[in-house]
Amino acid sequence: DDLSRRYLGFGRFAGIVGCYNSLNLYLETLGQKPMPRAHELNSYEKLKDNIGKRDFGNARIIITGDGRVARGSLEFLKFANIQKVLPDEYLQYNNSLAIFCNLPTSAYVSNKDGNVFDLQHFINSPEMYISVLDKYMPSTSMLISSHYWDPKSPRLFEKKDIEKYNNLKVIGDITCDVNGSIPTTSRPSTIIDPYYYIDRTTLQEINQHNQALAIMAVDNLPSELPKDSSKEFGDGIVKEVLPYILEKDDGRIKRATITKNGYFLPSYKYLTNYINTK
Repeated sequence: DDLSRRYLGFGRFAGIVGCYNSLNLYLETLGQKPMPRAHELNSYEKLKDNIGKRDFGNARIIITGDGRVARGSLEFLKFANIQKVLPDEYLQYNNSLAIFCNLPTSAYVSNKDGNVFDLQHFINSPEMYISVLDKYMPSTSMLISSHYWDPKSPRLFEKKDIEKYNNLKVIGDITCDVNGSIPTTSRPSTIIDPYYYIDRTTLQEINQHNQALAIMAVDNLPSELPKDSSKEFGDGIVKEVLPYILEKDDGRIKRATITKNGYFLPSYKYLTNYINTK
């Protein structure tokens, strides 16, 4: 739209499937029999049915972000036997029940100058912020990164921090920015082989064992539920695109149009150099 927000996207199902995969990996680290893979179930309803039957012990789960992906992860967690708590409650929680906490951007970064968090300022000047995730990590057993990351933004943590995160068993990196906000994501994984493991000291990829840090970093998560994700996207086209092509455009079609009469429109002229190099 005119504020650069997307009308359509697959983010919700990236969050849903990424959360399911991460929870499934966590079950494996507990020595439990894992659930069927998402692509084997091939149905959001079946994912919900499976997750509601499992016990996650005293899991402590952090989910970062406040966009489509994070909302998808949070939506799915409603069907698990895991209690939601607020950030301040998470820091003080000492019960044995499994809990999860959503950290919006304002909770995991802080202005270097000590000013009150301002989202627009963060978007415009991400280099002016530092990560404050560290205070949430001592008790965290699973981190699910569902936030948008700009390369100028701070990483959530540094590689050297892993050794002190003794309780951390699983990182579900739905963002999947290689060597990005999650520095332990050295490569994307695949639907067929969704997990890999790293040594906590050397940070090198190793074979699975109990002391390793387990990583889920599939970068095409919605493809595991093709029917559900495609239907949602198709419904979005019918609602958000077709009426503005067939009837009066409110500006969204014009903003999305790249060329006209064989020429780039002003907003897309930057592509000229790319085309000329081919």
